Amino acid sequence: MATTSSTGKVSGRSRAMSGSIPYKDLGYVSANNPHPTSSANIEAQSGVVSSGTAVTSFPHDIPPDMVILLQKLEDDFTVHKSIDQWTYINRREEIMQSVSRLHQQQQENIQLDETQLEKPLHPRRAATLTNDSLLNPDYLIGILADRARLYKTEHAFMVLDTKGKEVSSITWEKLYFKAVKVAYEIQHKMSLKNKDTVVLLYKDGEVGEFAVALFGCFLAGVTAIPIHQDISWHEVLDIIQLTSTKLVLFSDVVSKELDKISVQNLRISWPSNVIRWKTTEFGSAKSSEMSHWNSKQNHSKNSKSGSKADLAYVEFSRSPVGELRGIALSHRTIHHQMNCLNVTLLSMPDSGGGLQRSHKEFKRNRKVFLATLDIRFSIGIILGVLFTVYSGNLLIWAPQKVMEIQGLYANIISKCRASLLLADYIGLKRVTYDYQQSPNATRYFSKTQRVDFSSVKWVLVNALTIDGEFIEILAQRYLRPLGCQHSENAIIPMLTLSEYGGMVISLRDWIGGKDKLGIDLSPKEEESNDLSAVLIDKEALSRNIVKVVDTNPSSSDEPSHDTLRVDAFGYPLPDATLAVVNPELSIIVSKGELGEIWIDSPCLSGGFFGLRKESKLIFHAKCRDAHGILEMDFLRTGLLGFTFGGKVYVLGLYEDRIRQRVSWIDQKLYNQLNRELIIGNGLRYHYSSHLLATLASEVRQVYDCTIFDVFIGNEYLPVAIVEAEVIRKLLDDGSNNDSNGNGAKSGENEGTVNYSAVPLNEPELNSIAQKCFDTLYKRHFLRLYCVVVVDCDTLPKIMRSGGREIANMLCKKRFLEGSLRAEFVKFFVRKSISMIPHGEDVIGGIWSPYVSELRNVALAGFPEQVSTVDYREKSIDDKTGAPLTDFKTIIDVLKFRVASSGDSIAYQNIDNSGKGSSKPLTWKKFEQRVYAVCQYMIEKAYIKPGQYVILMFSLSEEFVIALFACLMCGIIPIPMLPFDSNRIGEDFPAFVGVIRDFDVSDILANEEVEKFLKNGPVADALKKVINKKAKPLRIKNTGKLTKLSNVASLNSKIAKYQATVNFRDESTIALIWLSFTSDHYRIGATLSHKNILGICKVFKETCNLSSKSSIVGCVRHSSGIGFVQAALLGVFLGTTTYLSSPVNFAENPLAFFLALAKYKVKDVFVTEQMLKYAAIKFTPKGFNLSNLKNMMISTENRVEIDLLRKIVRVFQPTKLGAASMSTVYNHCFNPMIATRSYMTVAPVDLYLDPIALRQGYVSVVNQVEVPNALHIQDSGMVPVCTEIAIVNPETRKLCKEGEFGEIWVCSEANLTSFTNGPKGPVDRFSQANFHGVVANGDPNVTYLRTGDLGFLHHISITKNGSNYGTNLQEQEEYTSFQPLFVLGKIADTFETMGLHHFPIDIENTIESCHSDIFKNGSCVFKCSDYTIVVCESKRSRFFSSLVPLIVNTILSKHHIIVDIVAFIKKGEFPISRLGTKQRARIIDAWVQGVIPISASYGVNYGENSMIKLVKEIDVVARDHLVTGLKNPALSYYDADVDDADDAFSKNEGLILNEMGRGEGAVFSMNEE
Repeated sequence: MATTSSTGKVSGRSRAMSGSIPYKDLGYVSANNPHPTSSANIEAQSGVVSSGTAVTSFPHDIPPDMVILLQKLEDDFTVHKSIDQWTYINRREEIMQSVSRLHQQQQENIQLDETQLEKPLHPRRAATLTNDSLLNPDYLIGILADRARLYKTEHAFMVLDTKGKEVSSITWEKLYFKAVKVAYEIQHKMSLKNKDTVVLLYKDGEVGEFAVALFGCFLAGVTAIPIHQDISWHEVLDIIQLTSTKLVLFSDVVSKELDKISVQNLRISWPSNVIRWKTTEFGSAKSSEMSHWNSKQNHSKNSKSGSKADLAYVEFSRSPVGELRGIALSHRTIHHQMNCLNVTLLSMPDSGGGLQRSHKEFKRNRKVFLATLDIRFSIGIILGVLFTVYSGNLLIWAPQKVMEIQGLYANIISKCRASLLLADYIGLKRVTYDYQQSPNATRYFSKTQRVDFSSVKWVLVNALTIDGEFIEILAQRYLRPLGCQHSENAIIPMLTLSEYGGMVISLRDWIGGKDKLGIDLSPKEEESNDLSAVLIDKEALSRNIVKVVDTNPSSSDEPSHDTLRVDAFGYPLPDATLAVVNPELSIIVSKGELGEIWIDSPCLSGGFFGLRKESKLIFHAKCRDAHGILEMDFLRTGLLGFTFGGKVYVLGLYEDRIRQRVSWIDQKLYNQLNRELIIGNGLRYHYSSHLLATLASEVRQVYDCTIFDVFIGNEYLPVAIVEAEVIRKLLDDGSNNDSNGNGAKSGENEGTVNYSAVPLNEPELNSIAQKCFDTLYKRHFLRLYCVVVVDCDTLPKIMRSGGREIANMLCKKRFLEGSLRAEFVKFFVRKSISMIPHGEDVIGGIWSPYVSELRNVALAGFPEQVSTVDYREKSIDDKTGAPLTDFKTIIDVLKFRVASSGDSIAYQNIDNSGKGSSKPLTWKKFEQRVYAVCQYMIEKAYIKPGQYVILMFSLSEEFVIALFACLMCGIIPIPMLPFDSNRIGEDFPAFVGVIRDFDVSDILANEEVEKFLKNGPVADALKKVINKKAKPLRIKNTGKLTKLSNVASLNSKIAKYQATVNFRDESTIALIWLSFTSDHYRIGATLSHKNILGICKVFKETCNLSSKSSIVGCVRHSSGIGFVQAALLGVFLGTTTYLSSPVNFAENPLAFFLALAKYKVKDVFVTEQMLKYAAIKFTPKGFNLSNLKNMMISTENRVEIDLLRKIVRVFQPTKLGAASMSTVYNHCFNPMIATRSYMTVAPVDLYLDPIALRQGYVSVVNQVEVPNALHIQDSGMVPVCTEIAIVNPETRKLCKEGEFGEIWVCSEANLTSFTNGPKGPVDRFSQANFHGVVANGDPNVTYLRTGDLGFLHHISITKNGSNYGTNLQEQEEYTSFQPLFVLGKIADTFETMGLHHFPIDIENTIESCHSDIFKNGSCVFKCSDYTIVVCESKRSRFFSSLVPLIVNTILSKHHIIVDIVAFIKKGEFPISRLGTKQRARIIDAWVQGVIPISASYGVNYGENSMIKLVKEIDVVARDHLVTGLKNPALSYYDADVDDADDAFSKNEGLILNEMGRGEGAVFSMNEE
């Protein structure tokens, strides 16, 4: 017998590799996670991946955030196709290099001591199948042929019904002949090749038919794919498609079932190339066919030995997350397994002879196997079909239900004289406890048949863990009283790998050879072949340590609460090498340490079918010991356990182990108990089976439960999902309360029953959740993070060890996806999390003097953020050469235009076809029309100078005429947009407010607005307002005012009006701009004539505007850039302005763009909404926009990523250049603060470290290294005559490069002041924003405080020269510029626990975390000290499953602990007319308690409670390295948190990466 060292290989022990199978595409049937025992990949998954869906597998040891980045990269390349192949390859390589660096850091300091490592268990005997004839694929087929010849009329398989009566059977001869018939048909009619696959569709009771089809495939040399009860019909089709199967074999029963499905309109669409055969109609092979078959087989044996494919069958089993994966089982593997099982079972003393009957000569020692497991997969097919043929015994199969009838199972055993029983724990427990309850029901079940178990020699139990106490009850109180002679030896639990083909890896045997295991055994252990058990210390187990307290526990003794009984399966398979390995590090565990069981044996499958990479990770894994990597390959079983005395002890699956960090709570508890807290590796481990047993015994209301851990906020936190009775309210009938659990299953999709979002028994569910927490904390010191309650029988289940049990990992996956049918959720945040994100000053925040000084010291070597000023003193008119800056008012410029070019066209309206809708107005005609309106206001309306007048026009000549008439007369115009008929509820109150606050008595309007105000929906309400006013309100249509009588007289009156208001004085109010926020709150600003000219000057000089290019105005003509473009620039430049109404644009957006092309417009102002609307209404083509050099898109906030690139892509057919698209960052008090107009570089992309950003720093990082980095793009350069300073809003000191602050602007385009009108409320805060003075700066320089946060960043560009003859330095020219980056408005941001947050980023995270949350349908804000999330969901129920998803995602990505999550009723989320969130309205509604909420969930108790918690932690464990306060807001990975102090210098200032130092980050771009 060959032996081997721990680094050697046993002779002949090569496992079958599935990699040779050419079905590469079958990988897509596989699970996302190739290693079911790792939670890292599961945690990162998002979206349900069903069988047959193309998925990407990532190695199990990639950190969760890296997996997210990889998945996004895969989606960008394969789904969205937004990146090319080279970009994909390069980015993936960068990510994998980062992962490798992490792993290297993780393992580099691990020192291994050989004497301290647990030795692997070596084989006790070498594999005996060394004869080539035994390894031939025909070996098992030859045995079947021999048995058919020797035992013709003996039964091979027999099937019983639920009453124990025989329903079908098949003899050995019939089995072989029918199998040959199937093989004959396959070879002669299908011409399938050796590697082709055949799907077998049979019901669980069709044992004979299934065996015929299986061996028919073996005979034909094709690969069988058995389908079992855990595979749905649609998954069958997926398997057929992805394995390229051309043949399906099925029975008559299955055929009828398929016909029944087709009748129910659920027709199965079979692939067109698939042939379906009903094997029950084939019959047996005829004598001619048999002779032909035999001659052909003899010929093939003589010509090519072993020509058939080695692959026998592929078993599809589910991964822990419920996805199907094919396991390749070869003939070689089967033969080794058969031989091992035979040798192992034969070794039992007093077994009454061997199990295997001779297939060479007739023997009468037939034994009977009784199986109640499904024989189509896992251990069922191995022992039930293959081992039956191998051993030559009779298999009697009975359905599991025979065990539910008291006494029937025992009666069947006695009647058929069964020697071997194949069952699982569920069934055996049922019959055993039934017998304890009523022995006579079993003993006297049959009047004629006495119960006698004397024939029973082997009871094989399929299991993953052993219930030792039950095993003893089974032996002593069931088998022995009913006649089993050696009941202690008969029970043999089998450790099977149901996920990997059902192969047995450990079971009890009497083979001996323990001296060859390679470990030291005590004399007692060497003699022991009994079922062993040990008591281990629970406290040590929670530290992953196995501390054996007792090696021979008695079942009568009740184990204490401090110990745990663990039972052994036995020794590993005789030819197997078994090692216990640290699953995270792939290192042999230390002595006394728990680990994952890795095994190597010829009896195991070679891997997943068609998945080479995944097979290598799982079936051919490598581990290392003190000498390096072991030579042999191991199968990672996913089982956690240990070896003791050479025997295998299993505690459960890897995914069933729950991790939790040792924290201050544990230290506090141990201090109270006067016990020493042993830290260990800083984690505590618990096993879900132990926790579930505790809950089952102590919380009676729990129907079923599953527990797992999730990685949130840099630590593992335990989650319990509890099944309990849920009582719901029927919304259709309020009086009907449905407490039936089945009612829940008729969910909202069916549309028949509609339940309330919140259960009626919510208080009771809350109590159950609290009991679960209290019980597990009391018994196991486990602190649950949250408890989710679902209705009974709704959690997904999976087949495991013969029975259906809750699929723990699938529940975890659905929890992380938010797809559970959850009815209630309760959080225990303060009691569970040990890592609390916080800033340096949890009360003062990042702008407090203390933290501001920290940043100031840390960035001491950095320059201050102030832009350079491009001052233009003069602005020259290109037509006449006159300095436009010498004019005092825009009216003077107008008169100059009339005098210099009076007959040129000034303004013209455009209709919805893009053509002129009226006779164009020359400058002279325009002036006359202006005078006509002046005449009306002075001589007829008697409007006094300095009075306020509302101008409400759609964009037209009339609007501009009325505007200039007011400016000329010293009357103050207030331009307002006409009413939006869909938003009258917002527009009318705003309109009335303007009338009231500005004491307006006159409204100038066009014809449509006049009709609307006098006769429209608001007419009655407006009359009531007029009646309450002291002065009458006049509405005048100025379109009819065209006649002019006495110009000289009018001029003198105008001169008096101008003199009255000091017309040319810089402080005189000339114009009012009203801006409305998305919440429709009004912001008023005053403009002087100097302002108006200053704005025109900034626009002209920044955009190089001239009279040569016409202007087309369209939108937002009441204020801002739209107003400047439509009304002012044409006069200032002396060019023609074409006016297109927004109404016309809505009717035909094409007309606007045709006008741009027709008039060869160079500069135009548009909005993002305009462009998106245009892209929907028509495809931009058929016109040329090559003359358009500056399409200005206004932004008031952060620039939407790739907005310009998206627009360019849409307008590409019109020859619109990429550089022509430019964003303009504007403000209600300055229409142009920064712009990308005429910039020659593409938008600058920066990735900011969000952790640094939350603390006030700007740290530019590589996205690969910081996967969660914030992607922003620049808002452009500073325009002429403008200076931008980045200032600390609290200290008013200039910010250094490397931090962000408030954007302050000193510009000629700044407006004069804020106004609420002469009768409106005084807002001193807004007034003060116009007089910002930098501390320690020039007091004479005043800035406009924008209230926006941002920063300036130096960018260096390399321009490649064309002179190849000079040296390299001369060829390259470096230029530098300093664009502005806008982050968001201070008013929208909030601080919690000393960290600064931008709601837009958090809301983007919320809206992308689940498809059921509407885009633009979430709002996060702070109210009092509570952080609140309000969402609009597409759901009407099961909000509870979305809450943990939202809370966890925000905590992990943004380091915020949310306090309340509320779901607003569908359709009630307030959105503005421009499609933006009305954040202030939501907050106001929340504060007032009028927000329409469907359901709300409390998560935590507010910021103050967390501040108290931080203080409490400091009291308990202030200076403790492990249990002290941990801050995940410092780093992404746990390993980095401990080193966080290195990031701070002696003055505690954060040291940023050097990318921002000195000259700044260097970007290499191509000049466009």
